[in-house]
Amino acid sequence: MTTIRPPRLDRVLSVIVFGPVGIGTGVAVASVAFSPGASARAVVFVLGLVFAAIATWVLSRLPRLGVRLSEDTLRYHGFLVSWSAPRDGITTVLDDAFVEWRDDGGTEHRRQLWMLTQAWEDDGTKFAPLWRWRRAALLEVRAGAGARAV
Repeated sequence: MTTIRPPRLDRVLSVIVFGPVGIGTGVAVASVAFSPGASARAVVFVLGLVFAAIATWVLSRLPRLGVRLSEDTLRYHGFLVSWSAPRDGITTVLDDAFVEWRDDGGTEHRRQLWMLTQAWEDDGTKFAPLWRWRRAALLEVRAGAGARAV
C-alpha cells in the first residue's frame, strides 16, 4: 500500500489556519451577536457557528489527509470529503487531478483529488518546491493506478 501525504510544512500550516485562526474567527463572529445594538443577531451567530464547525471538521480530518493506493482501491481522504475508486476500474488520471473510473455496474465516475490540484505554474522561483510535490504525487497516483493521461 502506498500513502501520499502533503509535506510536513503544509500539514503544520493547515493546523494553524484551521485550528486557532479558523475556530477563533468563528467564535469571534458568533460573539458579535451578543454586542448591544447588533442587528441580525441570529444570522451572525449562526454564521459564526457554521464557520467554527467547518474549521473543527477540517481540523479533525487533517491526520488522515492523503491518497492511499492499495492493491484494489484508490482511497482519497480530503479536507471535507473522502471517496474511493476501484483500482482496476480507473481509466484516466488527468493533469488537473481528476480521476475517471467505471464501477462494477459500468457507471462512469469522475472525482478530483483536491489535495493534488495545481496551485500555480512551476515557474522555478524559490517557492516552487513548496508546490512541486503535487505534480510528483499526481504522477505517482497515475503510475500506481496504471491509468493513462489525457
